[in-house]
Amino acid sequence: MPSRKEEVLRYLNEFGKKISASEVGDALQMDRANASRYLNDLFKEHRIEKLSGKPVLYQALQTAQAEVEPFEQESAFDRLIGSDQSLKVSIQQAKAAILYPPNGLHTLILGKTGTGKSMFAECMYQFARESEMIPRTAPFVSFNCADYAQNPQLLFGHIFGVIKGAYTGAEETREGLLAKADGGILFLDEIHRLPPEGQEMLFTFIDRGEYRPLGESSAVHRAQVQIIGATTESPDNFLLETFTRRIPMTITLPPLSERNLEERYQLVDFFLRQEATRLQQTIRVHRKALIAFLLYHASANVGQLQRDLKLACAKAFLHYKTKTANFILIEQDDLPIHVQKGLLHMKDEPEKLNRLIDVNKTIFKFAEVAEEADIQLTEVDDVYQAIQKKAEQLLKEGKDQSELEEELYIDVDQYFHDYMVQLPTQQTAKEIIDPAIWDITEKVYTMAEKRLGRNYNDKMRFAFSLHLQSTIERIREQKHIIHPDLNNVRKKYPKEFQAAIDISSMIEQSLAIEIPFDEIGFLTMFLTEEVGESMYDNESQVEVIVMMHGRSTATSMVETVQELLSIDSGIAMDMPLTMEVKTMYEKVKQKVATLNPQKGVLILSDMGSLTSFGNMLTEEMGIRTKTVTMASTPVVLEAIRKASLGRGLEDIYQSCQQLFENKYKAHVLRAKPIKNAVIFTCFTGEGVAEKLRARVAPVIDSSKVEIVVLQFLHKEAFRERIDQLMEEYNILAIMGSVEFEYRDIPFFSAIEVFSEGGLDIVKRIINDEVPYEKLIASLEGNLKAVGSAEELVYFLRKVISELQLQLNIILEPGVDIGMILHLAFLIERVKLGAVDREFPDLSEFAKMHIVEMQVTQQMMENVEEEYDITIPQSEIAYLTQMMLNNKVGEEAES
Repeated sequence: MPSRKEEVLRYLNEFGKKISASEVGDALQMDRANASRYLNDLFKEHRIEKLSGKPVLYQALQTAQAEVEPFEQESAFDRLIGSDQSLKVSIQQAKAAILYPPNGLHTLILGKTGTGKSMFAECMYQFARESEMIPRTAPFVSFNCADYAQNPQLLFGHIFGVIKGAYTGAEETREGLLAKADGGILFLDEIHRLPPEGQEMLFTFIDRGEYRPLGESSAVHRAQVQIIGATTESPDNFLLETFTRRIPMTITLPPLSERNLEERYQLVDFFLRQEATRLQQTIRVHRKALIAFLLYHASANVGQLQRDLKLACAKAFLHYKTKTANFILIEQDDLPIHVQKGLLHMKDEPEKLNRLIDVNKTIFKFAEVAEEADIQLTEVDDVYQAIQKKAEQLLKEGKDQSELEEELYIDVDQYFHDYMVQLPTQQTAKEIIDPAIWDITEKVYTMAEKRLGRNYNDKMRFAFSLHLQSTIERIREQKHIIHPDLNNVRKKYPKEFQAAIDISSMIEQSLAIEIPFDEIGFLTMFLTEEVGESMYDNESQVEVIVMMHGRSTATSMVETVQELLSIDSGIAMDMPLTMEVKTMYEKVKQKVATLNPQKGVLILSDMGSLTSFGNMLTEEMGIRTKTVTMASTPVVLEAIRKASLGRGLEDIYQSCQQLFENKYKAHVLRAKPIKNAVIFTCFTGEGVAEKLRARVAPVIDSSKVEIVVLQFLHKEAFRERIDQLMEEYNILAIMGSVEFEYRDIPFFSAIEVFSEGGLDIVKRIINDEVPYEKLIASLEGNLKAVGSAEELVYFLRKVISELQLQLNIILEPGVDIGMILHLAFLIERVKLGAVDREFPDLSEFAKMHIVEMQVTQQMMENVEEEYDITIPQSEIAYLTQMMLNNKVGEEAES
C-alpha cells in the first residue's frame, strides 16, 4: 500500500493541473495541514512544482515541463529582489558559471552572514534546470560543512561516502553526497570549515571526476557534479591555494548595507506578505515601525531583517490574540531596541523615505485581505501556533486579558527563537552550540539520568553543552587547564565523578579528542544535585558588567544569560540614547564602588565611549579591568559562566576575545599595557637564550623594557607562562631557538637576530613605544570626527603591521609612524567629506601593481568598517605607493 505522500504525488500526476493544498486535502480526505506538509516535502525532493501566489499552487513535474520553455519564462534569478540592481553583476556571473560548456564552472559564493548565499545557490540550480544544462530531475544536494567540522571523519564520510568498518562507528556502507548529487549540483555551505585534507580529496575529484569513499582501497567511483561552495570568510585565510585555483568562478553577494533603500523596502514588503499569507490576515504597520525597519543596521543582513520582522509579527499577533488589539498591528514598541535605533537615521535620506512612504499615512497595510476571519493555523505555522496554544491554555485557567498579555509577552521571544531558522547572531541557546555538541549532550544526560536516577532540565543541558564546546576548542588549541580542587570534588561526589569518567570516554569516541583528567572535575559538577550552583565562593568572583546603549539592551541580555545558566551573576547597565557619557560614567563608577572586585572587573560593552570606561576606572579607582567591545550574547554567556566558576580575569578575557574572534572575526581593541618586556628562550634557559640576551641587551632601554629569560620545556607549559606574564607585561617580542608563534607577539629566531640587519629590525620593534605615545599626544585635540586618538593610533598600528605582513615588506624606520599619521588625517578628512584629490595615471598604476592594490584595498576595508567611511581608489593608490616606495632595500631584507 503506497504511503500518503506517494498518494498525493500520484493524484497530482493524474490530475494534471495546478491545485492548492486544501483542494488536495478535500480530494484525498486528509487534513489540509498534512496535505500541505506532503506537498512541501515533494517539492523539496524536486518531484513536483510549487507556484508562488495566493493561494500557493502545486502541479506535477511533467505538467510544468510542458508549460515552461527554456528562457521564455521568467528565470529563477528574476524573482530575486535586486536582480536588476545590486545583484545584477552577481547574477550575470552565476549565469555564466551555469552555461559554461560542457558542464558549467565550479563556483564559490562569498558573502557575510545572512546575505542569501544558500538561496542564491538554489537559484543557480533552478536556472541550470531552466536552461537545460542539467535534467529537470537532476538533484540539488545541500550540506553545511560546519555541522560535522568537529569530526573530520564523519564530515568526509558524508561527502565521499564510507565503507563498513572504515573507522570505529562505521557500521554500514553508505553512499556520500557526491553519489547523491551525481548529474546535478552539490552545495557546500561554510566550505571554509572543510579541513585541508578534505579540500585535497575534493580537488582530486574536481580534476578527475573520481573519488574513493572512506575505507575504499581499490574501486574508483565516478560522478558528474557541479560544486557550489559558500563561505563568510576570506578564501585566502581558510582554503588551500591548490583548491581555490580549481574554483574558477567567485561571486560576492553584497551586504544589506550596500543595497539601496528601494530594495530594502521590497524586502520588508516581501517578508511581511509572507507572514500575512501564513496568517491569512492583513498585517498593519505603523509608520515609525516601517521607517525603523528601513533604516536600522541589520548586522546579519537579510537573514536578520527577516528574523526581526517575524519577531515583530509574532508580538503583534500576541496583542491580537489577547484582545489588546483588534487587528494585527506592528508598532514601534514591538521592535527590538536595535531596530528602533533606525529612527535615529530619519534625517539621512528624507527624500527617498518620502518617495517610498506616503507622508500622509500613519498605518500601512500589507497583503490586505478583504474579509478577515478567525485565523486558522496549521502545524507549519510554528511560532504563531505556539502563541495561540498558550493563549487558549491560559484562557482555560481563567486568566484575564492583562494577565494573559503579561504571561505571553514573557514567553514570546523564547517561542519565537525555538521555531526560527538559525542565525549566528540570534540570542538563543541552540544557535550558539554546534549541532554535534548538542547531540553528544543529549547522549550524556540520557546516560546520567539513568545511572544517577535524577532528572536534568534544559537549562543545565545548555550550560553543559556551552562548557563542552568551549572545552573542545581549548583542547584542540592545546590550551591546558588545571582543576583547582580536583581531589575534593572526587571525594565529595564519588558517584558523579565515576560517571564523568565514563562520559569523558563517550565524548572522546564521539568527537575524536582526548579529554584531560583535570577536565573530569569540571564535568562532574554538571552532574551533581546542586547543578547550576558555583563550587566557588561568590565573593572571590570576577565582577562582570555589561554596558550597552539603549533603554534595556544590557538588561535584556543579562537576564537572558542568567535565565539560561540559572544564576544571578552579572550586572547590567543600560545607557539611554539621551544620557550624556559623563553621567553614565559616574553611574558606573558609583556601581563599582559598591562591589568587592578583588579579582577584577570585566566590562562588556557595545561601542563608542563605553569602551573607554575600563581604563578610566583603573586609573581612578585602582582596580584591575579588562574590556571586550562589540559584545554579543554568546560573549556575555561565556563571561558570566566562567566568572561563576571562579576563573581569573585574564582567563575570562582571553576566552571572550577568542570566542568573539572565532565566531565573528571582528576587531577587538586591547587595553594599553603598563610595562613592556622581551622574552628570550631555549631548552635550557641558558645557552642560546643567554647569547641572544647579550646580543640584544645593548639596544634595549632597560628603564622601559624588562628582559625575561625562560626555559622552553614544552609548548603547553610555555603558553601558560606567557599567559601569566601577559597579566603584567606587554610582551614586545619573543626570541629563541624554538619556533613559537602565539597571538600577535612577534617571534625572532636566533638566525634572524644574528643575521646582518636583524638587530636593526629588532631594535625598532622593541623601542617603538615612545614615538606612539608622542603621536597620540600630538593628535589629541586635533581630530574632531574620529573619537579617541589612542584607540585610533593603536588600531592603525595594527593595520600597518598587518599590511607589511600581507605585502611581505618591511618599512624603513619611522615610516610606519608617518603612515599612521597620514591615515589618521585621511580618516578625518573622509568623515568630513573633504577628500577629492586625484592620483596621476591611476589606471596605469593599478595595472602595474594589481596585487598590491588588492591587498591594500582589503586591509583598508577594516578601516572603512571601523570608522564607517569609504576610502576613494585614489587614496588606496597613494597608500600602496607609500608602502612600496618606503620599504627597506634588498640588503636590509636579506
